[in-house]
Amino acid sequence: MKGICGEQLNNCMLLGDCENSEHGAGLSGDFTGGGVEMESGNGMGGSLASAARRIRNRQVHSMAVRSGSAYDTLERPYRHDKSRGRWAKSADFYFASCTHAFSSLIFSELSTFGVLHGGWLLFIIAYLMGMFFYSLPIFLIQAFLGQFSSSGNISAFRVAPIFKGIGYAILMLNLGTLTYYSIGSVVPLIYTVNSLHKVIPWMSCNNTWNTKECSLHDNYDVDDYTVAPHSTVEFFRSAIASTEEGSGSLSISWSMLIGVLAIWLLVLAMLLKPVAFIGKTLRCSCVLMFGSFLAVFLYAVIHKRVSFDTLEYYWMPQLDSFTSVMATSRTALLMAGVALGPGWGSIITLSSYNSFRSDAERLSTWVCLTHITIGLMGLLCCNVAHDHFEDHVGMMPLHVDEKHHMQFLYLCFSYLFGRFTTTPNLWAVLFFGMIFLSEICALIIQMMNVLTALFDEFETLRSRRTTVICSLVLCLTASSVYFCTQLGFSQLTQLPNLAVFSHVFISGVLLLMTTWVYGRVRFQCDLQFMLGKTISSFKIFFIRFATPIFLGLCLFQLSFLLLRDKVDDVLIYVSQGLILLTAISYMVFKVSRTNGDWRQRLQQCLAPHDWHPVDADNRRFYEEIMGISEMLVIDANANTT
Repeated sequence: MKGICGEQLNNCMLLGDCENSEHGAGLSGDFTGGGVEMESGNGMGGSLASAARRIRNRQVHSMAVRSGSAYDTLERPYRHDKSRGRWAKSADFYFASCTHAFSSLIFSELSTFGVLHGGWLLFIIAYLMGMFFYSLPIFLIQAFLGQFSSSGNISAFRVAPIFKGIGYAILMLNLGTLTYYSIGSVVPLIYTVNSLHKVIPWMSCNNTWNTKECSLHDNYDVDDYTVAPHSTVEFFRSAIASTEEGSGSLSISWSMLIGVLAIWLLVLAMLLKPVAFIGKTLRCSCVLMFGSFLAVFLYAVIHKRVSFDTLEYYWMPQLDSFTSVMATSRTALLMAGVALGPGWGSIITLSSYNSFRSDAERLSTWVCLTHITIGLMGLLCCNVAHDHFEDHVGMMPLHVDEKHHMQFLYLCFSYLFGRFTTTPNLWAVLFFGMIFLSEICALIIQMMNVLTALFDEFETLRSRRTTVICSLVLCLTASSVYFCTQLGFSQLTQLPNLAVFSHVFISGVLLLMTTWVYGRVRFQCDLQFMLGKTISSFKIFFIRFATPIFLGLCLFQLSFLLLRDKVDDVLIYVSQGLILLTAISYMVFKVSRTNGDWRQRLQQCLAPHDWHPVDADNRRFYEEIMGISEMLVIDANANTT
């Protein structure tokens, strides 16, 4: 391994331009002696080696990195948490990342109305572009940061400490997301439990919540603007949204409340288990979701006799307006972003539990391909459910408008399964149980994301792990109760659009940090060292240039649609202002704690801090190849494992 990795890493160091970055970071290895002996097979290799040595000499004599230690920046050395654990199998990272592919967003109204506006052709093109220009590159960068540093999404910013404020902003945003995220798993749980009844409740008007106007109609007058409320609609209003007659803004759904308490207890029990056990649970859950979805998909396609003729009407783009095209692209971007997990930084957390030599590049590709496959199959299911509902119950949102992003999923699919002639209960349990498993896995991963960031960054919390977990779960359970009310539940509709804007913005900062500030050559070399194989320079250039352009277009598009949809200005300013204020405040704090003129201060804050593998053998090998440089802080009390 040493010979292979050393030769590949040396080749990487000699490849391309040696300027590395605009900040004068240069190459990080010390090639003037004591490092790995480099063989230059020709004159070009020798000249590049000389250039590398000259750049390294400039580094050594720079005020910013003169001592080769991050103590100059008054930064404490990072100490790895030995008790954090690892996945039981390398495949657990793949399965944990794939649990997001079955989330409620994949089966929501977004994809269906994206197809209605832009057609299958435009939507699929936009979706694939979102996956290959956005999700896959950012997924790979996050996987690299987590796996190389073996730390969460605050400590991983050791690669460029001045950006650590983004890590703290991510922590606050993830905590804010967790206040309501449990609702996404409560709703499918309620439908799953009610599917166990002999007569499915939403297919009957003999329940206590039904009104006198309740109907079981399977046809309606298209020209009539008013249609009697169907039993599926009344079930959603009573059991989920708390919008039945006589209710108020603070009316609470008791089934939602009970579900919230049960789910947080389950999450608490899981978080108190070792990471290896959580990985096995996520793996088994993902396999179960795969099986359930495949069965439901095949039965729905066969039962509804789906053929290409069924989809031909929606195949070509409608292109009736520029706004429709923009809305279709945003929907595709939302679906592509599902691969990056809930909140932000989930992939950093999940990959930090990988073994150091796990092939993160291959796993990233397979995860994204799996998401594409499930996403397109889910889109077909949504198309079938939507057409079936509008053929028999009413037009959405003309006849049925619950003013909530969950209405499509739970109204259309509940009616579709209720109409199945063969074992409708079974198909409802399989589908809604699959959604529940996906959302509960996402909630567990989101909590791991927050807790891993806290325990990795703040050493004092590690000895009080159980107390911290229980306290955090208790606070989040209390905050989730608000979203069980009519008012709280209705406010969930605007949050996904704001979340995707934040995700794209932070992803742009991450891209800038790793491929420009840290540097292309360093990034490629570290990636090759971690994987033990050669990484094509084309891939690095693609990530460095194509992805930022795509992210810039996405930010323009999302800004346009936020203004068009008249999203509450307060929500926009608070969510985005929080990120900017935290990041800028931390930058000012970091710079003010260093010495020298402003240029030297910035160079110190941009220089990597304790950036090396935490495993002793990998660290020694890394030091031997890269040389003792500013990336490596030698601390007598540092961990050796």
